[in-house]
Amino acid sequence: MKKGRAYAKGFGKIFCNSLFFRNPVLIGALGLFPVAAAGYSVRNAEALSLLFVCLAFPTGILFCLVGKCLPQWIRPGAVLAASAAVYIPAARLTESLLPGSVTALGVAGALMVCNSIIVSRAEGYAPGHIWIAVIADAAGCSAGFASVIFLSAVLREWMAGGPWGMDAMPSRAGVTMPFAGFLLLGFFAAFVQWANGRRVDRALKKRAG
Repeated sequence: MKKGRAYAKGFGKIFCNSLFFRNPVLIGALGLFPVAAAGYSVRNAEALSLLFVCLAFPTGILFCLVGKCLPQWIRPGAVLAASAAVYIPAARLTESLLPGSVTALGVAGALMVCNSIIVSRAEGYAPGHIWIAVIADAAGCSAGFASVIFLSAVLREWMAGGPWGMDAMPSRAGVTMPFAGFLLLGFFAAFVQWANGRRVDRALKKRAG
């Protein structure tokens, strides 16, 4: 019973860190391109988030099992090869659930194969951790990626006068450009850094008290 609680507590901590406090997009500046370049509509956000899930879990679990058997220098290439192989069924599943979405993504969809979050976690994190930790990390990174891209997409659709029934900003076309995405990500990252600073301050005060 105690072991099960410890696993659940560890799972929750890893998940929350990857989701918010150590969000790989906002803290590690990983996986920025699909969010900035294609995260301007909710439909794109749905497709990219589903692709991320379909790629992150299989590659993470695979390299949790076999990663230590491979020399470190070959792991990045092996992860890319595995991710490319998984992308084919992942794209088909995404296309079947969201018809036309993968085609609409264009190069942003194909580049999910070398998404830096997926590659770094499968190559660097997965080989040195147990499978439950790898699953927690993949779940947290998936949720973290999805939360950032959905928030970006909703705000950019709103600013462009999307389906939210609100007035658009004077310049509509600009919000679909990558610059607008990077600008929003800068504000999101600043907020998370502020939240982390407050978290550290509270911890220090608690120890001092």
